[in-house]
Amino acid sequence: MNPEVSAYPRSKHLIIAGCLALVALTTAVIYAFRSTPYMMVLFLGGGSTLLFTAVLLLGWVVWKDLRARLESIVTREFAPGQVIYRQGDPAEHVYVITKGQVEAVYADPAKGDVVVGRLGRDEYFGETAILSRVPRQVTVRAIDTVELLAIHRTDFLQLYASLPRLRARIEAQQPHRKDLANRLRSTS
Repeated sequence: MNPEVSAYPRSKHLIIAGCLALVALTTAVIYAFRSTPYMMVLFLGGGSTLLFTAVLLLGWVVWKDLRARLESIVTREFAPGQVIYRQGDPAEHVYVITKGQVEAVYADPAKGDVVVGRLGRDEYFGETAILSRVPRQVTVRAIDTVELLAIHRTDFLQLYASLPRLRARIEAQQPHRKDLANRLRSTS
């Protein structure tokens, strides 16, 4: 599994904040070694202003990231029997069930619709197609009223790459899900 992770969108801002903080630190070091009235003004005025600006820029980056993360995870509701995604659809989201149950259905040309599994509260689905970079292998529909958290693929891949416990949990589930997908393909 080789998840694609896009470049961090605000890396330039972090570099600028880091450089500002380093320049502010430099004024403090210069003042520590050469304590003159001019250096005191430089340190207190310039260094403090640079450090304050760096902290503001870093705070802005954190705020934008947090806001983007919260906006990328949305709650979706589905009525009983409503399709969440269809077999063959492109993989755009991973879903976490917060209420209700869903069933995964494989459309077999010879046998018709075959229910291959059911999932309930606190379980997730949709990650295999994203990690494997393939279209959806099954249709997923609501059994009863379902509430889901939908996580966009780019945010999921960033979480997957940066959270080892999440990655380990998902990777532990993948052999079972891939085996199921291979069995379904081989029977049709």
